[in-house]
Amino acid sequence: MPVSNLNALPLLRTKLFPASVTGRAQLPRTALLERLFAAREQRLLLLSAPAGFGKSTLLGQYRQRLLASGAQVAWLSCDESDSEPQRLMQYLVAAIEAVVPRFGSHITGLLQGDASWPLEALIDAFFSDIRRLQDDIYLMLDDFHRIRHPSMRKAARYLVEHLPSNLHLITSMRFKPLVLDQQTDLSWVCWLKADDLRLSSEETASYLREVKQLSLTSAELSVLHARTEGWITALHLAALALARHPNQAAFLAGLSGTERNIADYLAEDVLASLPETVQQFLDQTSVLDELSAELCNALTGRRDGLEMLMRLQNEQLFVIPLDEQGEWFRYHPLFAEFLQGRLTKRGDPSVLLHAAARWCESHELPDRSIRYALRARDFQFAADLLERQGANLIAGNRVYGILAMLKSVPAEVIREHPVFQIFYAWQLAFDQRFAEAEALIEEISARLLQGRGKPMHFGLMELFAIVQVLKALVLLYQDKLENCLKVARHWLSLVPGNQPVFRASLSCVQAAAYALLGEYGEAGKAIAVARDNLRQTDSDYLHVMTSLIESLICKEHGELERGRALAEAARARVERVFGRRSRVGGPLALAYADLLYEQDRHAAVLAELPLATTWRDVATPVELISRGKLVMARGRFFAGEAEQGLAQLDEWLAELQGAGSERVFALGMSCKVQFLLWLRRPNEAERVCLQLQQHLASLAVGRYPDANTALALAEARLALSERRADRAQSGLEACLAKQTAEHQRDRRLRLALLLSVAYWRKGNSEKAFALFQSTLEEAWSSGYRRLFQDDALWLLPLWEAWQAAEPKRAAAWHGLAEMLREQCRRLAVDYENLDENQDVSHREREILRFVAAGLSNRDIAQSVHLSEATIKWHLHNLFSKLGVRSRTQAVLKGKSMGLLSEL
Repeated sequence: MPVSNLNALPLLRTKLFPASVTGRAQLPRTALLERLFAAREQRLLLLSAPAGFGKSTLLGQYRQRLLASGAQVAWLSCDESDSEPQRLMQYLVAAIEAVVPRFGSHITGLLQGDASWPLEALIDAFFSDIRRLQDDIYLMLDDFHRIRHPSMRKAARYLVEHLPSNLHLITSMRFKPLVLDQQTDLSWVCWLKADDLRLSSEETASYLREVKQLSLTSAELSVLHARTEGWITALHLAALALARHPNQAAFLAGLSGTERNIADYLAEDVLASLPETVQQFLDQTSVLDELSAELCNALTGRRDGLEMLMRLQNEQLFVIPLDEQGEWFRYHPLFAEFLQGRLTKRGDPSVLLHAAARWCESHELPDRSIRYALRARDFQFAADLLERQGANLIAGNRVYGILAMLKSVPAEVIREHPVFQIFYAWQLAFDQRFAEAEALIEEISARLLQGRGKPMHFGLMELFAIVQVLKALVLLYQDKLENCLKVARHWLSLVPGNQPVFRASLSCVQAAAYALLGEYGEAGKAIAVARDNLRQTDSDYLHVMTSLIESLICKEHGELERGRALAEAARARVERVFGRRSRVGGPLALAYADLLYEQDRHAAVLAELPLATTWRDVATPVELISRGKLVMARGRFFAGEAEQGLAQLDEWLAELQGAGSERVFALGMSCKVQFLLWLRRPNEAERVCLQLQQHLASLAVGRYPDANTALALAEARLALSERRADRAQSGLEACLAKQTAEHQRDRRLRLALLLSVAYWRKGNSEKAFALFQSTLEEAWSSGYRRLFQDDALWLLPLWEAWQAAEPKRAAAWHGLAEMLREQCRRLAVDYENLDENQDVSHREREILRFVAAGLSNRDIAQSVHLSEATIKWHLHNLFSKLGVRSRTQAVLKGKSMGLLSEL
């Protein structure tokens, strides 16, 4: 168009101001506005994101913020019809003139003339006028991606590179700004991308509840946020549909990119302007969960997959990179579903899915290949591939992805293919339906061995072996430990040495079963076998599981540092191979926390435990979960939140019902006795101890040695609190005599520490101090800290007596004493009078309870089978010890001292 005709076209003044939002509620993007305002001195601010990410709205809010600060702000809403360079320059001049009257004497003269000036000359003239302004000015160009003139890319670079110091250019665009390449100095640029503009979960909740006035639960908000991935227009469109939908839950469950509002928006505002070749590429590749150039070429039959992916990324057409190398991408899920809906209307996508499955198979991506085959309903191909690759997928901990795929497979298809049945059995075990899993495993084994299925090739034989591992696991987690060991031993004797993955797997299960039986020596031998086999193969998952079990064995050996080093190395491997928040890391976190707790270093890992304890699958038995639960409860209790810690422990104990929980129930009850004694509630502690005795009496003798140790510790603490040192001594000595193996060091240390207190209470100070010092030195050098702090109630009086008797030897341990005192302070226990009520005998406590119940001396005598004179004598001694003169005063003092805390 000639310049004279161009100048004759009127300018639309509405483009010089943002669209009015009067009366329309908006979500304030406070964090982003603060970020932009802090960068207001930058010469260039860019907002770059796909359609519907709220760029124009944010730009409008930022404009208001700048105006409120006294800044001069010009605005231009860009349009394709004004892409011609001279027309665009006219609008730029008009935008600034709307803020600065009579602006542009230099550039206006060039634009009004008949000569056709080079674009760089027009830009120079425009900038010359800008430099004459006294104040800084902010120029906002909204939807700059609409300016599509061929000369504009070169002109945009020239414009950016020659910006005057008093001009701050702010633009929003859908495309990736090509003017910023790797050589561009970004020190003067503030660039917000799609990831910056996505709504956070909190912003999503605020938008839907406050702006859209929708009443949604937290779970429903989470679903919407996950499906939209912070795409604000999708939230807006979904909210419109939700407001008129009679069943919100059903709508959310079925929300996809084919929802009418979302589909119309994507069709009209995103795809309509794209060339047919691009639309066809999008449709054909929409069936892919992850895209690469080669895979796209395999589906489209073209050779320009890389160029097309780069174009989609540069134009920000809802394609998201998955790696730093730019090799793999994915579509936004709603965009992909919209494209898939278009594709299905035009024909059967199974041909594309078949092509994807075969390409993935040829590139050693079996799990993706199986996924595409199942979606194409090519069950035979999926079954054959799963037979060949299933063992490797399991060894690589990719079994959960396979389980998710099988949910869409019809039941009759699962029954037809043994390999599908194998993974369905795994799903049953995953769901803790152990009895059903065990029955199905037996059925699969019989079917394969009797030849009713297809002849077993090598891959299916490997899966058959995996079934036996699963069978052993199912038996393990039902606490059928002897049967578990029988299965493991049987198959280990049959499996040849060239099957290291199978042998390592069975050895790990075997080690876990031995450990649960308390046979840590045998567990250590099994772990050594697993390590030998893992040297012949590469399975990160099995390496991690082996390290997990070995770290637990280290705990029993009292080798805290070695166990911690093993766990930390395994955690590093998990993060490197499986990712920071992978399911593999859950069980490992539980074992790691148990070790860290003993070293008083557990604060850093506490945040991981709630999630780790909820991952109830075949890799996380209740035995391991108990370690995490106890660490959480102990950590909270001894940090000073005593009642909350006790409540947390009680909540967990209430869940431990039925077979398989006997051992961990005993450990939890022992911990509860310890808590109650710290809280000065001996009567309740006594009742819990009786429950624990009854619980273990019903179990097989010798079946749970660690549970019996826990009972011995609980009884000893209760006896020491009741001044019955002889009972504590006899119980501890009897239990300690059974702990002679090398792997029982952890138990020996715990028992010996309390035994030294019992010796001292009995008056055998020399023996007590010698045992206390040797145990202290051994445990402290091994990294134990909580061992002392958690029993400070009993150990602190012993240490003070040791200090008085042997000050030179005790002097080296003043730090320990202060640690014990600090633990008492956290739980509001008067450590200076810890021994105040220790002189009250068990009989005197019993009589005091009867007094509190209102019984007379005669009634008490009849109840305890003593003479009334003996009762009076006991009361006389009790009054003297408590420093009181009446029965009422005795009851009140007894309550304050914890002697009657439950009454």
